[in-house]
Amino acid sequence: MNQRIIASPLARKIAQDKGLDLTTIQGSGPNGRIILRDVNDMRPQPAQAAGAPIASAPTSPTASGLPDPRLYAIEGQFDEIPLSPMQTSIANRLVQSMQAMPHFYLTRRLPVDKLLRLREKTNHALAQRGEKLSVNDFLIRAVALALMEQPEVNVSFADTAILRHHHADIGVAVALPEGLITPIIRQAEQKSVQEISQTVKELAARAGEKRLKPSEYEGGSFSVSNLGMFGIDQFTAVINPPQAAILAVGGLQTHLTQAEDGSLSKVTEIAVTLSCDHRAINGAVGAQFLKILADYCADPYLLMI
Repeated sequence: MNQRIIASPLARKIAQDKGLDLTTIQGSGPNGRIILRDVNDMRPQPAQAAGAPIASAPTSPTASGLPDPRLYAIEGQFDEIPLSPMQTSIANRLVQSMQAMPHFYLTRRLPVDKLLRLREKTNHALAQRGEKLSVNDFLIRAVALALMEQPEVNVSFADTAILRHHHADIGVAVALPEGLITPIIRQAEQKSVQEISQTVKELAARAGEKRLKPSEYEGGSFSVSNLGMFGIDQFTAVINPPQAAILAVGGLQTHLTQAEDGSLSKVTEIAVTLSCDHRAINGAVGAQFLKILADYCADPYLLMI
């Protein structure tokens, strides 16, 4: 009768991946159970010939080509949480984006004092309806109009051509427990700030309930990711293919500035960073887009037209 080999599931998997025979491994766990450390160490049994080779440091790659971190972990000191299909898809898309797209980044501060005052007045008027607009709603409207004025940013790279989109179909990053998803506001340039606000809320709610259709989060021409509400001052974002650019929005920052006459005043700004696919967008085009965006924030009443 063959002796039953006692080994943990993870030890069996790693041994199989490394082409090791479990019968040649001495277990150090309870009742001689073979655990991950034994497979990594490749401890020979006394019956083995002297000088039998010891397994080298773990090098088995994952699907990404990187070493499997489980080979370096101590069994019982970590939890293995399987990826959901959404997490797997997001991970693959991000890797493809960083590998295939030559990213470059442009950062600019947007003046938002007038925008904040306009938002306060508008929210006061909407209070009786139970509605409230966010700074992000105004920024999305400003981005949509800026994309129409600078259509060279509203593009996708298609290997043999650059696609210049007719509408500003803007993806808005929404954080879910299993990952990030970007529902798309279609033809945002034709929507008012209030309509954008309502659309964002409705899409985010259905995203949380996993009721979005693929057509509501796939494609698009541009994305906005805002982490300002989490206290982040500034960051960079990974482009969401097939788009060629994404805007990372930080939080409100107030500081003192000195006028030409020497007087000091407080100003409130938001730092934004534009990530661009250099195959489709050059630095001058990206910089001009950010200037147009800053102009809309400096004169936000244009957003209400």
